[in-house]
Amino acid sequence: MTTEPAPTPDRPDRDVPHGERAPDDAGVPGPGVDAPLFTAHLEEGLDAALRDLAGAGRLLVALDFDGVLAPIVVDPTASRILPVSARALADLAVLDGVDVVLVSGRNAADLATLADVPDGTRVIGSHGAELGRVTLTPDGQRGVDAEALSLSEDQAALRAELLRETEELAAAVEGAWVQAKPAAVVLHTRPAAPEDGAELTRRVLAGPAAHDGVHVVVGKEVVEMAVLAVTKGDAVTTLRSDVGADAVLYAGDDTTDEDAFAVLTGDDVGIKVGDGETLAGWRVADPEEFSAVLVRLAELRQETSVTRS
Repeated sequence: MTTEPAPTPDRPDRDVPHGERAPDDAGVPGPGVDAPLFTAHLEEGLDAALRDLAGAGRLLVALDFDGVLAPIVVDPTASRILPVSARALADLAVLDGVDVVLVSGRNAADLATLADVPDGTRVIGSHGAELGRVTLTPDGQRGVDAEALSLSEDQAALRAELLRETEELAAAVEGAWVQAKPAAVVLHTRPAAPEDGAELTRRVLAGPAAHDGVHVVVGKEVVEMAVLAVTKGDAVTTLRSDVGADAVLYAGDDTTDEDAFAVLTGDDVGIKVGDGETLAGWRVADPEEFSAVLVRLAELRQETSVTRS
């Protein structure tokens, strides 16, 4: 696997060669992982950055879910974390001084249910509006212990109006659907014909999304209209303070992740997964390549832990 520093918004994006993935028989199976791990061939600069990161006294690993840990799929309910990434996160979570957190636009309950992460893992849902931890029942059912999200009467009324208007517009486009989140309404056009989805997006942006008090984020075939002004950058800043992190790894794939990349400093490492302009310092092609980053970070952190002991 090859990576290069990611282009920033003031430097035009460009095609980045990502090299070849290691052969299927490379590496050795890890415990609990059905598919063999592949040997990560990281670009020298990124490997060095991960080595420095692994040496941090307190390390915060904050990651988006869809498009980073799990490949993007048409049906969001079918999204699943890659087994290699799940194992690497489990390995990181048990190491001293490491805090693993998922930061997603999904609501916290949905995120906790879908993510194959250890019991007690922090989850930040709705782009920072919901904070909680993954819970695991004796029979293996996943849930979330999260603070209830509170909206004012005006915010609740605005959310209801957004839902009504957006559903009316989406009903005319086959494949489009509307998701109601605790503090937002989301239009999904991925299943629709591209031309129809683009036209529907224009209508929603000119209609319900234009109401006062609505905070709009346009993502990959998604329009999110929130009634709370919170960002993933706010979430990362709060998490850094809460855990006393000396360094942060943040990885994301969408426009909402740029707020998180913007608050990274010093020895922090930001990784953009996929294409598009970004503030992140590094880029990998897809969730499969990012899983190699997690495997490498877990290896390096383990080496650091052994050295310290």
